[in-house]
Amino acid sequence: MNTRNLLAAATLGVFFVLISLFFVGVPWPSETHDVPLFGPSGPSVAGELFTTYAVTLILIALLLSSAMIGGVYLAKMEDKT
Repeated sequence: MNTRNLLAAATLGVFFVLISLFFVGVPWPSETHDVPLFGPSGPSVAGELFTTYAVTLILIALLLSSAMIGGVYLAKMEDKT
């Protein structure tokens, strides 16, 4: 291993420890909560997305998935020259 790989591994280790300490210090609630489908001023965002805009949400998910796959394909393409 060269020094660049060791430095990257050490940096990731320090980052992981810091993130772990931040998550351990948070007082997470232990009881479960219901997600309301209707807010105080009408339907909530989740209710609107999964009822009114369900088809649009699925199409956007397919578009973003295909863009991600295409980006990975373009990034992995080898130079044929």
